[in-house]
Amino acid sequence: TRGTNLTPTTLYLTNSFTSLSLRSQITIQFHREMREPSSAIIETNGGGVSSPPPQALLERLKDYGQEDVFSLWDELSHEERDFLVKDIESLDLSRIDRIIRCSLRSQGLPAAAIEPVPESNVSKVEERSQEERERWWKMGLKAISDGKVAVLLLSGGQGTRLGSSDPKGCFNIGLPSGKSLFQLQAERILCVQRLAAHATNESSASSVQIHWYIMTSPFTDEATRKFFESHKYFGLDAEQVTFFRQGTIPCVSKDGRIIFGDSV
Repeated sequence: TRGTNLTPTTLYLTNSFTSLSLRSQITIQFHREMREPSSAIIETNGGGVSSPPPQALLERLKDYGQEDVFSLWDELSHEERDFLVKDIESLDLSRIDRIIRCSLRSQGLPAAAIEPVPESNVSKVEERSQEERERWWKMGLKAISDGKVAVLLLSGGQGTRLGSSDPKGCFNIGLPSGKSLFQLQAERILCVQRLAAHATNESSASSVQIHWYIMTSPFTDEATRKFFESHKYFGLDAEQVTFFRQGTIPCVSKDGRIIFGDSV
């Protein structure tokens, strides 16, 4: 909605990434009145001459109804414009448009009925006999020993709500030991490896390895890798730890427009 309120506010230009809220590292002051990007050279507030957005890129955005991304162009410095252009050029607009259209088409569709799991398929551990629990325990350790079990950790978020910009797994949560969440989980993996090796009569705990897959994000990938390297993988072999970055797409409004993160 285009308003006429000219009260300045702080805008974080975002790459608009889902769940990550990936922000371009620029903060600008702008007016709430949104304008269409100009196609001619204009004068800036400082009296200087400002060039329009790259025409080819603007046309690409228009093809997908996303030209409003340049609506604040006149308010940006040259450095901020370069940053914004590079961000937009890095986007696969065709793929993003397909995802948006698919999402919009699904709005209002009836959700399939979710049926509960039959009670006959549900069992509580405390309701099973000691013999059954022992059998399950041994089956699990055997699967681990055979290399059929891995650990998947979703670690794409930062600890901003905890007062830290580091990955949450690096955060000091205040334990007397000072251990991070990453270290606690690594030590649990080491412990289970030892249990599996002992239960299956392996010669050493190192002969049993649980592969650890850690999903990162553009915000956390480098810091996470460095954290593990600096702590020598907490006793794990580097080869049994795999980092991979989650995919990202722009965050959009309910009508499919790429949105900005507005923070007063």
